[in-house]
Parts: sequence; structure tokens; C-alpha cells
Amino acid sequence: MGSSRHKRAQLASPHDNQKSKKRKAANTDDEYDSPDLEETKPKRARKKNGEEKRLKRHRARPPRTYIERLHRVRIQRMFLLDRNRSTSEDGTHEEEVFDIAGTTGNVYNVTISKVLDCSCPDSSKGNQCKHIIYVLVNVLKAREDLAYQLAFLTTELEEIFSNAPVRPQSDGATATATETGGHRKPIEGDCPICVMEFEESDKSDTIIWCKAACGNNVHKRCFDRWARSKPGEVKCVYCRTPWKGDEKDLKGISKRGKVNEEGYVNVAGQLGLSGHRDTSTYHEHWARREFGGGYY
Repeated sequence: MGSSRHKRAQLASPHDNQKSKKRKAANTDDEYDSPDLEETKPKRARKKNGEEKRLKRHRARPPRTYIERLHRVRIQRMFLLDRNRSTSEDGTHEEEVFDIAGTTGNVYNVTISKVLDCSCPDSSKGNQCKHIIYVLVNVLKAREDLAYQLAFLTTELEEIFSNAPVRPQSDGATATATETGGHRKPIEGDCPICVMEFEESDKSDTIIWCKAACGNNVHKRCFDRWARSKPGEVKCVYCRTPWKGDEKDLKGISKRGKVNEEGYVNVAGQLGLSGHRDTSTYHEHWARREFGGGYY
């Protein structure tokens, strides 16, 4: 009897060791280097004792791929062109869609909802792209442990939206933005377009403000580029009031980007971007494998 068990253990041992190694490999810190099926397939939210379930697996810590993309967000300039907050189709929570011009000038739609989404190729492969991270970190100022999640609970969404800075480029900003009566506000906080902080080194002629109504400040260069990407009459980024400025500054400023061969609206020309992808911060093996796909 004992001899029989010993033989079975010997026969099973190489196979078991192999399975054990596979299980260990699947649990390494780099598990997010390629899209995880469990993370990329949305699941129905199930409730047990009234507790809401996250639609994708909770991340206990930021994976390496998030840290790499966060680094790109910090050194590459992107532009917030527009945003719109609404109630979800099922009426259970708020969500917000952001139009982001990436580093190549392509315009992508980032959706912040219970499950995060972006129209860029990187996101379509199941990754948390840099555009989503840009919105969470720079625009909404989400707390650190939420910025690397792939899905949110309703309470987390409510926290992110309620703690976010004032919303320029949205209908919700209009009511409060016009209260200053055209008096300039202090130059502080972030530019509403590049979402970069105003610095002391900025000269007064590089920052303009809404003289018609709300008094909010914006980088002149960012505003000129942003206005060129928008159709129709030039309006304030914050309060939507027709922009009051010098005629020479407004001449020919309103144009619309064109759809490129990739199928995206591209505003590289209007934003003063080269249209070429900067791969200097990408891993060499990844760039070789992906181009022309890549991080957009």
C-alpha cells in the first residue's frame, strides 16, 4: 500500500512541479505587462449583503506598466480639448467623457465611469493607457490608490468627481465662473488646457484671461492652439462667454482638425505639434514589436 502511494507521488511530481511554476509565474509583480483576461473582461456587478462588487480586479499596488505610463504623462504634453459629464445609461452613477489630444495630435475620448475606457489603440488592447492616467492624475486629481485602478465603485466615482477641481470646458462651470464680473483672478493653480501649473517664471504676456466675464487665467499659447481646434466662435474655456481679445489674436483662429489615415481626428497642426510619436521613453524591445502601433 505504502509502496503504491510512493509510486503515484513520484509519477505526479514532475507534472505538479511544472504546474506550480506556472502558478508562481502568473503571480509575479509584472502580471500586467500584457492584458490580463480577468481584468479586461467586464463582469456583472454582483451584490452580497448590499455590497457592490468591482467590475475588474482590484489592484493592491501600482503595476510596473502603470508607473511607466505615469512617467510619460509627467514629461509629455497633452491637451484637454473638451469634457462632458452625464448620468450613465442605467441611471446609477455619473460618468464623464474627456476629449484629449495626445502627443501626436490625435484626439481620443477618455471615459471615466465604473469601467475606464479610451478610444486609443493602447486601451483597445486592454491596457490602462496614458490618456486615462492623464485624466485621473492631472485633470481630476484622483487620490493615488485610485489612479491605477481599472474600475471604480460608485462611491469611488462620487469621491473623485466631488473632490475634482472646478470643471472648465463644461456646462457645470458656467454658473459659477461668471461671478467675478470681468475682474482678473489671481494667477494660481493649473492652466485649464495643458493642465500644467502656472509658474512664477511665466511672464505676464504669456498668460491671458477672460476679460468678458469670469476672469480666469490660461496660457496664451495653449489658448491659441485650443481655439484653433474648435469650430465656430471662440469662447472662454471656463464660462463659454464669447472671448474678448485683440482682433489680430482671433483672426483665423477657429478651424477644425481633419480625420487622418488612422481614422482619428488629428489637430497636430492646430496645436503646434509635430505629429510624430516620441518613443524616447519606451522600452526598445516594445517599440520594435509594436510599430506602427505603439503607445499613442
